[in-house]
Amino acid sequence: MKNNSILFILSELFCTIFKIGNFKYMPGTLGSIIGIIMGLFIKNKFPITFYILVIFLICLIAIIMINIYQTKVDSKEDHSEIVIDEFIGQQIPLFFIELTTLNILFCFIFFRFFDILKVFPANYIDRKFKNSYGIIADDLVAGLQALVIIYLINLYI
Repeated sequence: MKNNSILFILSELFCTIFKIGNFKYMPGTLGSIIGIIMGLFIKNKFPITFYILVIFLICLIAIIMINIYQTKVDSKEDHSEIVIDEFIGQQIPLFFIELTTLNILFCFIFFRFFDILKVFPANYIDRKFKNSYGIIADDLVAGLQALVIIYLINLYI
């Protein structure tokens, strides 16, 4: 298949969240912002089971689409334009926190902090797994790490 095949185009649009990931500056941050906005919308407007189902389906589709995208760009790296993983990882703390303005801000800040720094075990996953599972898993770990910090802050404040 050529890089202009329908499947590649769909995978590119999905992985880059409609080309948001192609922005020159801070594509991961933009992907996280989209994740916060969409997560808040879905969590506030639909039953929680629907929210879980949507995020689960996005994860499954992402595993497939990232593999297609990586194959077509002939690389097994976590390219900066792939931002669907930030979208997914951002859902972890967002799902579990009470939706206050401060918690939502913490959700964004701490997720980005852990996603950028890749604190263990995210750094291990990032180094060892270059496929779609690794690309998504390190962001899931960053989301869990952010959630723990937010939980601790809420516990002691």
